[in-house]
Amino acid sequence: MSRTLFCPASHLWARLRRAPAGGAGLVAARSAWRVEVGLTAHALEDIGDVIAVGHGPTAPGNRVEAGAALLTLDWEAHRVSTADELYHTQWALVEGAHPLHSPFGGTLLGLCSDDDARRLGPETVLATLHVDRPGLAASQLVGEAQYLAAVRGAPPGRFGRESTLHEQHSIGGHLAD
Repeated sequence: MSRTLFCPASHLWARLRRAPAGGAGLVAARSAWRVEVGLTAHALEDIGDVIAVGHGPTAPGNRVEAGAALLTLDWEAHRVSTADELYHTQWALVEGAHPLHSPFGGTLLGLCSDDDARRLGPETVLATLHVDRPGLAASQLVGEAQYLAAVRGAPPGRFGRESTLHEQHSIGGHLAD
């Protein structure tokens, strides 16, 4: 069974699944979660076509702190730069980078590949972490209803249309668990 939470500030989702409890010797076992992290539909409206993934300074298997850079998605897109009444349109290339920061401290288990990121969608897992209960409790994650309320009044992203912003922000076009 999994549970999905959202981070309104960075427009990411975190899918939580129970993991074996950690702790050894004199240290008491703690509840732990395997957490997959990806971007919501709202975040994807600000990203063009991903052309490269830059992994952060932390390698899988190592501890990351809340707010640590996990990866950067380098992207490019085309945007109308000028147009006239005769429908003559000129296009401009727009480039950018979208950083993904860890919403909580934990152990980094894995990062997406360039191929996965190039097929970026609302269900693409960008990073997987192992997080214990205190790390999860310290995060700014909210349920889907709270997230949708937070983005309801937000303008569409750079490449979004007014209608897509409110069509569906949950994962895969259906309500998250």
